[in-house]
Amino acid sequence: MKDFIGTYIINNPIFWVGLLVLVLFIIFYNELRNNTNIRRALRRLDKKKYTILNNVVLESQRKTYKLDTVIISSYGIFVIKYVDYDGKVYGDDRELSWIQLKDNKKIYFDNPVRELHSNVRVIGNVLDLNEKYFIPIICFTKEANLSLDIKDKVTQVEFLDDVVKSYKKEILKYGLKEIKQTIINGRVTTPVVVNNDSPNTCPNCGSKLVVRKGKYGDFVGCSSYPNCKYTREL
Repeated sequence: MKDFIGTYIINNPIFWVGLLVLVLFIIFYNELRNNTNIRRALRRLDKKKYTILNNVVLESQRKTYKLDTVIISSYGIFVIKYVDYDGKVYGDDRELSWIQLKDNKKIYFDNPVRELHSNVRVIGNVLDLNEKYFIPIICFTKEANLSLDIKDKVTQVEFLDDVVKSYKKEILKYGLKEIKQTIINGRVTTPVVVNNDSPNTCPNCGSKLVVRKGKYGDFVGCSSYPNCKYTREL
């Protein structure tokens, strides 16, 4: 009888479909939960003052850039990068990688500040706007315990709307609808990265590269820091 039931279950496609759904639910549970929390936080923003664009895709001649969220307002253009790491998180502006410490295990992941500022440069090219009109924000889950040394604004999902609303000086009074449409249709027609073969020249802005000292040793950085945050290992 047991063999019959076991054989029936194994040969029943409904069982395998249900098992697949369960596995997918477990895999994507955290992502779904975080997306729900993000949408809940952003819903608290006044729709008359803020235009929210999620999953923005911009193309350059070299690659496609995906921006998690762009919020357009008279207070500036908020460019938000979500980081889905919990546990203890360590990092600073200069490091190539940040560290997640969880369950006594270290996990290294790419410095999100680099991608965030790359996104700001791209959208600045699309809109032909100076970077002073952009507000980059790194946003973590509420479970993250942060130990960061960075100049950019850092927050967690449940405080995201409060951070956005803390900017109260109007710096973009006109053309907000045009900005929205340009971002939706945005395509960079010239390369975002300066094409320069000199090993002593910053590939991002063309400034001179210099050797700097960091907490973990010397590294090469752009002489235009903090306006340009390009770095590489020696």
